[in-house]
Amino acid sequence: MLLASRILVMVSGYASSPDGRHHGAHGAEVSRVLGGEPAGGFLDFSANINPLGPPEGALYAAQKALIGEVAAYPDGRYPELCAALASYLGVSGETVLPTNGGAEALFLAARVAAEGRRGERAVVLDPTFSEYAAAARAGGFEPESRVARRREDGFRLDPSVLDDLDGVGVVFLCNPNNPTGDLTPRGEVLSLLERTRSAGTILVVDEAFADFAPGEGVADLVDEHLYVARSFTKFFAVPGLRLGCLVARDPDRVRPFQPSWSVNVAAAAAGIAAAGDEDYAAKTLAEVVLRREDLVSALRPLPGLEVYKGAANFLLVRGPEDLPERLARRGVLVRGCGLFPGLGPRFSRIAVRGAGENERLVSAVKAALKETS
Repeated sequence: MLLASRILVMVSGYASSPDGRHHGAHGAEVSRVLGGEPAGGFLDFSANINPLGPPEGALYAAQKALIGEVAAYPDGRYPELCAALASYLGVSGETVLPTNGGAEALFLAARVAAEGRRGERAVVLDPTFSEYAAAARAGGFEPESRVARRREDGFRLDPSVLDDLDGVGVVFLCNPNNPTGDLTPRGEVLSLLERTRSAGTILVVDEAFADFAPGEGVADLVDEHLYVARSFTKFFAVPGLRLGCLVARDPDRVRPFQPSWSVNVAAAAAGIAAAGDEDYAAKTLAEVVLRREDLVSALRPLPGLEVYKGAANFLLVRGPEDLPERLARRGVLVRGCGLFPGLGPRFSRIAVRGAGENERLVSAVKAALKETS
């Protein structure tokens, strides 16, 4: 029974943990659960990684650091990395705290928000990333789910869910939102900030996918009521290196809650190189926009599918409940969204990949939909 449950979870496109966190599936784990993999391996559309792959300069820098710097501790203040990330984000280097991926930035933001808190609850604007509830609990808050995006509204954020902030110490906002892909424009985020600031509530904005929507971020406006978490693993395609940062008005308030040397030398070196590669960033934006439009155009006409293209490097799709399972049997993994409040088993998230991979996905989806007819 346990094995059957694990198989169902994995082929549904996510791996879950007892504390409620859930993430995209990993092909190696699916293979272990199923006792093998299809000829040619799994094509994983459940993780949203840049289809161009890592910048060559970043990989070279990481390799060089492993050879020349691995025997020494990193500089705990990461001055070069802070300067590079600050330049990339258009903020002051004094506001940047490098972290072990964007997830650590979220947990740190929740922990510092607990200092002098004005409420015991943390509002999570669902459907959204599952790490916010975990970060809230780690900070001593009670997470409160408020469904703020609905299918009938095209999954646009409904600001009225923040009308009541009594007893709320922190609000988590993902922008662009994962898994729906909707973007809350910068001006609307500032309106939300004014609302939370007036209530004495801290707003934590997770901009893990903001690189795909340039000009809409708010990291340049951080103050005592606004913290911004950034992840560099999605856009620069280095999830295994774990690199992110927290942008805060006073990082020294946050450092006491962070383990020493959170960022290893290889990740730091890769981050410095990637942040300065303007050509790579421009090519990525052009490629993702092109491939996303192609994928939307190919999927939208298919009977039984609703496609929401969003502003990031993935699409939200509504179709048959067992679509992820049907695709997994064809060697394609998508992210089932059955665990997200406000969505359910008919929704899936599909990453935008390269042209040939996207064609394989579309073919698999067409074949899977024919099974339900």
